[in-house]
Amino acid sequence: MVEATPFAVIGPTSSYGPGLYGNKTASGQVLTPTTPGIAHRTLPLGSDVRLTDPRTKKSVVTKVIDRGPYVGDRQADLTTQTTRDLGFKDYKQYGVRDIDVTPVSRKAAQPKIDQVKGKRPIIGLPD
Repeated sequence: MVEATPFAVIGPTSSYGPGLYGNKTASGQVLTPTTPGIAHRTLPLGSDVRLTDPRTKKSVVTKVIDRGPYVGDRQADLTTQTTRDLGFKDYKQYGVRDIDVTPVSRKAAQPKIDQVKGKRPIIGLPD
């Protein structure tokens, strides 16, 4: 994956879930204790983001699945599963903390050898 660094932000994030389990997220998923993802106000739903805890250096890649947070200056809400993926026991242990949220994009598919400029497929006799 390639980092899309112009949008990386380290800021306060929180966790959400227990009171909302069973509800649908903005992306249409039903939120459960094992649903990975984050809520973000502006990043497109389905976007991949790399979350890195500057204190522990632990990092995970997950998707934007919901909208929010709507509390204070928080930049994202992490699902309970995502807080676990970052190494926390549960959402209570996670609390509110600064996390680096960096959108990522998947690498473009590698071109076939005959699509690379100056290369031709080897078929038949050489010229």
